[in-house]
Amino acid sequence: MDNRLRLLLVLFLLGSFALFSWRGLGEVFRERGRYTDALGLIPAATPPLRFGVPSLQELAVRYHLEPTRATCSICHLGSLGSKQFNPFGQDYQAIVHRLLDETVGPDSPESRSIFQLSAVQIRQALQQVTQDGLDSDRDGFDNDLELLFGFLPGDAASRPRLRVETLQNYRTRLRQAAQEGRLEALLRQGARPSEAQPAFWGFAANQTPLVRPERLALYQAALSP
Repeated sequence: MDNRLRLLLVLFLLGSFALFSWRGLGEVFRERGRYTDALGLIPAATPPLRFGVPSLQELAVRYHLEPTRATCSICHLGSLGSKQFNPFGQDYQAIVHRLLDETVGPDSPESRSIFQLSAVQIRQALQQVTQDGLDSDRDGFDNDLELLFGFLPGDAASRPRLRVETLQNYRTRLRQAAQEGRLEALLRQGARPSEAQPAFWGFAANQTPLVRPERLALYQAALSP
């Protein structure tokens, strides 16, 4: 092989590598642009958990969950490591199996596991299990509403002490504030955790919100006249 042919081959390989690398980066940037937190803010501001399965990591980012409260109990019953699902976990598992059937195949002997999901599939599954109106534990508050304000979506005993219409109104107003950029503006100003008032969201005195205090303080500031 002469030098000229060798040079052309090297250039071809380098060009192919650059093309596929750029396409890969493009996918990353496009996916980043599509991904938001539960209210549509880009990028999601909460840093990921240090530990936890990928689905829990994504849920914590999407809803700005407090790390000490973002545990397996969101989806599971009983002690740590229990394989029993609560109603929210059951709904999420059903969605996961449906997504995996599309990629693995419904007749495949391969077991279905949340660890088989890609990052895109995890986000799809979380969006589906938190769509408006889906109330896994049947306590009258849908999953998104409970997670947004810091309640457990799979435990009917964990529910706001407010009318559902009140929290639905709050959610609608917060979504509007996010679309208009008011949440981003308040976020840049900073909201102190001490300003968060759990009772404002319907928490009893002995309840601790799932959501970070500074996030609830931000939401409360956005709803203030």
